[in-house]
Amino acid sequence: MSAAFRAIKPNELDECLDLWGNVFKVGRDYFPPYFYGDPWFKRVYCRVCAVDGKLVSVIQICERKVRIGEAELVMGGIGNVATLPEYRGKGYSQRLLADCARVMNEHRIDFSVLFTGIQPFYEKALWRSVPQKYLNAEGISVEKHAHPYKIRTSDWDSDLPSLQAIYELFNKGRPLTTIRTDPYWRGYVRARFGDPEYCLIAELGGKTVGYLAFGYNKPTCWPREIGYIPGHEACVRPLFEEMIAVCPTRGEAPYDSKVERLSMVLPHEPAIMAAIEGVARKIEVTEPMGGMFRITHMLSLAERLLPELDRRAKGCADGAISMGTELGSLKFTVSNGRV
Repeated sequence: MSAAFRAIKPNELDECLDLWGNVFKVGRDYFPPYFYGDPWFKRVYCRVCAVDGKLVSVIQICERKVRIGEAELVMGGIGNVATLPEYRGKGYSQRLLADCARVMNEHRIDFSVLFTGIQPFYEKALWRSVPQKYLNAEGISVEKHAHPYKIRTSDWDSDLPSLQAIYELFNKGRPLTTIRTDPYWRGYVRARFGDPEYCLIAELGGKTVGYLAFGYNKPTCWPREIGYIPGHEACVRPLFEEMIAVCPTRGEAPYDSKVERLSMVLPHEPAIMAAIEGVARKIEVTEPMGGMFRITHMLSLAERLLPELDRRAKGCADGAISMGTELGSLKFTVSNGRV
């Protein structure tokens, strides 16, 4: 058998979708947005192992721009790591991970992230675990309170401009949030939000002031994304209350269960925490090590951080800081408030 490690070919996209559909429980229909909805998709970012011309192992690099203060960094998300069962244990995925790191370096992608439950596998490829705070809430009950907001199911076509504006306003200063373009919203985010019934809108006086996107796999509800306009923090609890109330009517019949727990990664804003406390008897914060990180182009990362470093250096004394890492050395020089 002859194994080739390379970028996917144009005529192999359907074969790749079939492979993912066979390996992952979510099924084939989950994956087309990675090819046809992601405006930053490049074939060179989809790395495959082909044995005698057959795709047997695949890894996807998802390029995204993210915020760090006034800086914009380029992130490479590692996703859709899959090998056909009969070809596992041969080191193909490890070879592809090394191939991905090389490609990200060549394309000046600053760093890479992934999420997994098999950290030792990725540690071999030099990704490192970082904690991520999960909120888990149990003892769910809802007693709806009076409020001035209208809470309704979203309509993607009419609500999209408001969702985009609220997302930008809510996340402008939030570290590592994705910078979303209109094509990204329409081609990728829309698919990830799922059916409109899984996104709730808060309105006041006919104006959209907040939203909450969620998933439901009974009896667990997964609040996935929230945003609201400053000054309308009070819409958060009604959004949570409505989400819990409608979850049993979502998904597959029979609708004979209720929400028993919430599991989420959301900002620990006072309004969000208060809303969760209002619908749950027990809240636990855990820090699983499923998130992993790797610097893939150290110089590019440092250069793109300069606008934020300049902002933080204002008023600092002149001087220099040197750092040695396994990737080499960096020296930052501060002069007249500039780095």
